[in-house]
Amino acid sequence: MDPGEHFLIISAGDSIHKTYPALLLELCSVTHTIVFAEKEVYTNSARDDARKRMWKCDIRNAVDEVNAIAVSRNISCSLVTIDGAAFDAIRDPVLGIFSDHPEARYSFDISAGPKRLSLGLFSMALWVEGDCYYAFGNSPPRRVPVPTLPMKFLPANPHNLVILAILFRGQVHGRKNTLLIPEETLFSETRAWQIPVQSPDGDPAGHELSFENFSSILAHLISGNLVRHESDPAHEGGKLYSITPDGELALIVYSARIKKRGVTPAPGLT
Repeated sequence: MDPGEHFLIISAGDSIHKTYPALLLELCSVTHTIVFAEKEVYTNSARDDARKRMWKCDIRNAVDEVNAIAVSRNISCSLVTIDGAAFDAIRDPVLGIFSDHPEARYSFDISAGPKRLSLGLFSMALWVEGDCYYAFGNSPPRRVPVPTLPMKFLPANPHNLVILAILFRGQVHGRKNTLLIPEETLFSETRAWQIPVQSPDGDPAGHELSFENFSSILAHLISGNLVRHESDPAHEGGKLYSITPDGELALIVYSARIKKRGVTPAPGLT
């Protein structure tokens, strides 16, 4: 079992061959592709009218094209057919894959297929800690924003909110590229709020933010996909930080919650 394995699980539809290459650009580490389809798609019935036969044929052709693309890129590709779209029928094969490859990364494309199938795969993505993507029409694939940390995590330490607010305010709306803030700048602006550092039991420890505390807080925000970082080309060993779409959404949800309750906003939020 290779921890570097990356499974992309797709709900079958007649346009998956169009979104698949775009997903591979977004998810460049994919090693296995698995297409989930209802058995009905691969079953011919005398009761099918011309439109339904064409619908089934289009999906089969799309699956074949996905397989051809995968093979051309040395990506393993397989098909899983399920009886109907009951949750158990979706759950069991996903869990079978997961039990054989528990250390792998999992991504799901839920753009196509019946709603029951897409919702079932979305639910399983949460259980195996996978990320979900969708694309509608000709739009590029987008990651479905799902919180990886409970909302109570943010206010548990006010520095979480301050860091996110600083990064959020550092953005320039309408620009394609997000503004990156150097590590030292982010640390200085965060420490300027003079919020007492909390002890492990949640009580204020009574001392100002150290760089070690700051780095630990950032590590939690990065692990929760609320903040991203990259190397600073201008300074060897330096880092640049920016807020992720999930981080923006977390701030917006938290802000809406405190306004509804009439709570005083946390530092850095208005």
